[in-house]
Amino acid sequence: MSNININETVLKYDNFINNVLKEDLKRVEVRLQEINTEISDLVQQRHTLKVITDKNLHPNGFKTQVNLGCNFFMEAAVTNTEVLLLNIGLNHYVEFTVEEAMKYLDLRIKAYEKKGEELRDKAAKTKAHIKLMLFGISELQNKTIESS
Repeated sequence: MSNININETVLKYDNFINNVLKEDLKRVEVRLQEINTEISDLVQQRHTLKVITDKNLHPNGFKTQVNLGCNFFMEAAVTNTEVLLLNIGLNHYVEFTVEEAMKYLDLRIKAYEKKGEELRDKAAKTKAHIKLMLFGISELQNKTIESS
């Protein structure tokens, strides 16, 4: 193979690595960060749910402040924590018992963890592909040096 062909091939591989593989890796890592943030939020919701429904901590319910809009707050007393409304997405609320809400949150956490694992696998494959391409470039460049 001539040096010109090898140099063109190396340039093509280098462009593929930088313009395709590394961009794919960035997108996967951004999505993985979003998934991890969502998991963190769901775990926080589970913890909050446990705290506000714990009869040992709040035998007669609890007091809170509710935002009415435009940062106007009203004090509210919650005496019954057996049933609650949970935002399931797109500002749609569903009435759950505490047990149902815990199951729902656990299922959402597991689903996001599964998606996160798939994204981690995809990132690992992309990184391996990048390393393989770099190894191939190194081999081509070694052939160029040997043939000189």
